[in-house]
Amino acid sequence: MAEETTTTEAQEPEQQAAETDWKAKYEEMRGHMRDWEKKAKANQNAADELEKLKAAQMTEQEKEKARADAAEAELATLKAEKERSDAAQRIANETGVPLELLMFCADEESMTEFSKKFADETHIGAAPSALSGKRIVRGNDKQRSNGDVFADFATNLFK
Repeated sequence: MAEETTTTEAQEPEQQAAETDWKAKYEEMRGHMRDWEKKAKANQNAADELEKLKAAQMTEQEKEKARADAAEAELATLKAEKERSDAAQRIANETGVPLELLMFCADEESMTEFSKKFADETHIGAAPSALSGKRIVRGNDKQRSNGDVFADFATNLFK
């Protein structure tokens, strides 16, 4: 019994030392983190000052070129988005797949592939507007207007 109590007494200080060791390591790492944070902020300030200096030294022609490049990049982005949107609208009209689902696809090829899979899985045909300009009514697929609902109500009410 005496041996067991000495063994447990010897283990307790080791456990306490290990716990304090972790706390010390945590505080040490926290100090390193603060140092790196300060260095990063100083580097960011230096980078901002350098950017301002470069902008001040740019000639008027260089400034105009930078603005033109930015405008061209924005135009290219807008054109690509417009083409993607037009392709999605066209494919939605051709296949009957909701436009909202096609907008998740990256390009026209993936939209076409998705619409084929979607049509196979849901058993939908071409969009009704693409066929004749009129809505095709299939079974209980008919959407009733408020006027139809009210007319049925009034008819049933006065029978």
